[in-house]
Formats: sequence, structure tokens, C-alpha cells
Amino acid sequence: MFSNNSGKVMRASLQALIYLFGIISLFAIPASAQHVHQLLYNNYNWSDQNLAGEPVLDVDPLPIDNAAFTTTPNNQLHVYYIGSDNHIHQRTQSQMRFFGLSRWVDEDLTQETGAEPAYAATMLSGFSEGNYQYVFYGDDDNDIHMLFYDNSKWTQQDISAAAGVTGLWIEDLAVTAFSTTPNNQIHVYYWANDFQEQAAAVHQLFFNGTSWSDEDLTAETGAFYPEGGWWAGFSIENYQYLFYPDIYGYLHELYYNNSNWTDVDLTVQIGAPPLGGYAPIIYDPITAFVVPGTQTMEVFYTTAGGDIYQLSSSDNSSWSQQDLTTLTNSPSANTYDAIKAFATTPNTQLHVYYISSARQSQDHINQLFFNGSSWSNEDLTAATRAKNAVDYKGMSGFSLGNYQYVFYVAQ
Repeated sequence: MFSNNSGKVMRASLQALIYLFGIISLFAIPASAQHVHQLLYNNYNWSDQNLAGEPVLDVDPLPIDNAAFTTTPNNQLHVYYIGSDNHIHQRTQSQMRFFGLSRWVDEDLTQETGAEPAYAATMLSGFSEGNYQYVFYGDDDNDIHMLFYDNSKWTQQDISAAAGVTGLWIEDLAVTAFSTTPNNQIHVYYWANDFQEQAAAVHQLFFNGTSWSDEDLTAETGAFYPEGGWWAGFSIENYQYLFYPDIYGYLHELYYNNSNWTDVDLTVQIGAPPLGGYAPIIYDPITAFVVPGTQTMEVFYTTAGGDIYQLSSSDNSSWSQQDLTTLTNSPSANTYDAIKAFATTPNTQLHVYYISSARQSQDHINQLFFNGSSWSNEDLTAATRAKNAVDYKGMSGFSLGNYQYVFYVAQ
């Protein structure tokens, strides 16, 4: 194990390396345009569609994230990503007036709101409340911004500045956001590095309905330094749960019990295998959700060996665990690519989507599927004859009933 000081030195080296890769990529010969694709299961079969619009920003090996959700009661689809212009773009599916068909419409939210352009390596997160839409990202000034649709127009706000916490370095930025009920308060969790303290930390930006504030949850709980990447979180009423890796790849849970915050090292507590951990160009992928109609928490992540691992708990105390890759004899996952999981209703079946690293199915989108009694694997790229996924790009998705929507990037 490394000492705290050596961990700080390694992080500084990694940040410099990532920055160098980003600069080199900016001057590289541009590749073919990359676009967000939709994989759709319509309750009968899978199909793949290129959503076109503004190409996705391409500065490999920096991660370029996307986010997606639906609004109610219109069940409209919304996909958000960073375009080649560093602007936040929204692709929305709207009905054609006379023919009853649908088409995807592009909207440049950065231009529309006058917001700061996105930082290349920022993660995106968002959610809806009815038709109200919230999208969060980091900019080049190291601030977290919120794009907000109030059912009439889009506006933007620098919520870091509103909370008085400008100046934190957000390289390797992880951003996860959700609201709590019944208070409808907003919580945004992000990776930050205080140059004065020389320490990485998990921060929360919290909107209480009137004003924004910032809280250093790492300092508050005494947790170890976090690693960036694809974090995951959710709420059960006002109870809040955040899952993230530390710099050694150990999986942590930060949870709020309606009174105070606690950090639990799940790798140590239950003996779960670690994620990729601290190495050049590592973005540890985690996804999590609550099974609808229950309080069962499902957490999925990619281990250092490329296996998809599942943790389940109904009481946040006793956890079950299993290696889904071994269980289903599935191809391994790319350890630096995002994964996505959700449940379908009313059948309460579980679905996990990831990008394969196996030679015969390199960069294929695979689905791990639990039908209520057993897990199986399906190669969705082969099934739909879609183009291969692009590495280091995000993955998002959701379900409407048993309809399943998965968004990823391909050329």
C-alpha cells in the first residue's frame, strides 16, 4: 500500500499525464466523426440508431460523457453530451406534426443560455422532475454549472460560485446528481482537489430550496482520497447514497442517514474485489440504482480484471455479491469504459450494459440480463449489426416499462 503522501505525488503525476494526452490529442489528425447512438429494445427486438446532430468531442484518452433521462407525463426522451464545439448539446425526440412519426432534434444549450463551455474531461449528470430538467457539468474555470429547464426556457447557473467554492481543481471530474424527496432538494457530488490542502476530496453542492452551499464529505467523514471516474448515487426519500473508488481502487459508500454522513470501505468490509485503482488513464466505472417499488440497492462495477461485479443489499448493512462475468461466462469489460444498469417494470428484471474487451467482440455493447431467476449475456452490437462503440466515452440509459434505451458513442 502507498502512504498518503505518495498517493498525492502519484495523483499529481497522473493529472499531468492526462493533461499532456489531452494537449496531444487536440493537435492529432481528426478521426471520423463520432455520434451518440441509441440501442432500443421495443419489447420484441433490439435496434440501433445513429442520433446524428453535432459530433461528439473527441480528445482520447480523456473521457467524454453523456447523460439521458425521460420527462413525465409526456415520456419524452432527452440525451445530453459534449459536442465537438465543447458545448452541451441536447438531442430530444419529438413527434412530427402530421405523420405521427418521431425525429431527433438538436439543441445547443451552451449557446442558448450563454453558459461557459464544458471542460473536456467533465462527467455529465442530470435528472428530471416532471418536465423540469437539470443537467450538471464542469467548465474550464473549475466550477460546476447547472443547466435548468423550467418548462418554458433553459437557463444556466455557476453553482460553485453561488456556493462560494470557486478555485477547486476538478481534473478527473466525477459528477453525480439527484434530488431527494419529499423536500425536492438538489444534491450534486463531485471530485475536487484543493491546491492549498493538496488533497482530493468528495464534495457536495447542496440546494436547500433557497441557496447553494458546499460540503467537503471526505473531511467530514475522515474517508480516504477518492479517485475520479464514473461515480453513481441515488436517494431513498432523504437518505442519500454515493458509490465511488478511492485511489487504490477500493469501493466506498458515502451515505447520509437523515442526520449525518458516514463513509464505508465496502472492499474492506465485505471483501469485494477492487476496481482498477490508481494507474495512468484509469476511469473506474460504477453504476447503481434502487429496484423500483423496493428498497433493494443494486451496485455494479468493473473490477481490475475486467469482470462485471454485483453488490446487492436491502438494508445497507448486509451485502450479497457475485461475479456476473464468471457466472455467465461472458466476455470481459474494458476497465476504462462506462457501464450502465437499470431495472425494467413491472417485471423487476435487471439489466447491465458494458463494452467488451474480448478479442472476438472488441468494443461490442453487451447486456447482462437477469430474468428473475438467472443471469445471461447478449451481444447487442452483433444482434443489431451496429458499429463498434468508441472507448473512453460515456454510456447512459433508462427504461420505460420494459422498453430499454441505451446511449453510447460510435463512429
